[in-house]
Amino acid sequence: MTIKRFFIFIVFIIASLSCFGQKVIQLTKQNGVYTIPCSINGIKRSLIFDTGASTVTISMKLANLLYSMGKLKDADFKGFGRSQTASGHIINNMSIVLRNIEIEGLNLKNVDAVIIKGQNVPLLLGLSAIQKLGKITLSGNKLVIDTSTLDNLRLSSVRTQIESHLKKGEYREAILLLRKIEKQEEFEEKDLFNLAQCYCYSKDYNKSLMYCQQWMGTYKITKSSHEPDVCYLMGLSYMGLKSHFDADNWFAKAIRLISLDAVEQTSRKDANTLSYYYNQKAINYLEAKSYENSVEAFDIATQYRMRYLGVTSEDLCAGKVKDKKVGIWLYSISKMNAVFLHNKEAAEQYAILAALCGNLEAIEFCNHFKLDYSPRL
Repeated sequence: MTIKRFFIFIVFIIASLSCFGQKVIQLTKQNGVYTIPCSINGIKRSLIFDTGASTVTISMKLANLLYSMGKLKDADFKGFGRSQTASGHIINNMSIVLRNIEIEGLNLKNVDAVIIKGQNVPLLLGLSAIQKLGKITLSGNKLVIDTSTLDNLRLSSVRTQIESHLKKGEYREAILLLRKIEKQEEFEEKDLFNLAQCYCYSKDYNKSLMYCQQWMGTYKITKSSHEPDVCYLMGLSYMGLKSHFDADNWFAKAIRLISLDAVEQTSRKDANTLSYYYNQKAINYLEAKSYENSVEAFDIATQYRMRYLGVTSEDLCAGKVKDKKVGIWLYSISKMNAVFLHNKEAAEQYAILAALCGNLEAIEFCNHFKLDYSPRL
């Protein structure tokens, strides 16, 4: 490499370093003040960049335009108040929340603002928006924003994307986003929990256990509401690693943390959760070839599921419970009684109940062995 090329290379690196780490926005100077191009709830306007104003200020004219276009809704109005102008006068205002102010691709969410009546009301970008920019520097007519703060501003948007991926079962995509914010100071308890959950459901069980244990060490006391779910994830992870004894212990702990009440005394919300926990406990027993325990756990899962659905055993026998999960769990009990426990009578009884729920395998079984699965009214 020649000296000239080396010099050009160094200049390029220095220029790159100065660009990456900051965002520069050009301001326009008009009548002694600087204005900045913005988009307020999708409407483009130039606002005066005013660090002396406590909040964003918009005119009644702009507010009416936003409202007529459905970009300002009734829920965005907070009430009436009073403001002090730059000249010291006290004037009435209306407080609102602007759902989005976009500045050069940077989205500021839920910004406090006020509406002021008048003919020539200046549009001000006050501190309620400026503070959301984080660390800034004014250099002549240039606004320089520290992009490390810019990343923090996007955390809310990133978390929304993460939730979307979780709902779709796109765990690998969620992990990529979670790992991006893992080193941020704003990395929260829910982010750590989501990482453990994503690794578990993407079958990376060792990493799931690592993040579960990290959660236990950091948040067990202060964020106890998530503890049952973390115990459940640890159970799933140990089960995935074929450590069935450890898995059973963690499932049992998760169950104890939810409720020790009898099924009929359990809230419907807790009953739903416990039905899933007992279902997984039953599968763990099944994989460990502990069939009697598996049958018992599936039976309890069914009871909690029915409690959640608000139905009774009489409803079940009458063919009024058309629930896929109940049907699957009952037929699982039937199969284990038939294949492993060699209890023909129990196998037939549970197959009939599963058929009454509409389980197709159970119906086929009953038809094959000529079992009557008509409702018991």
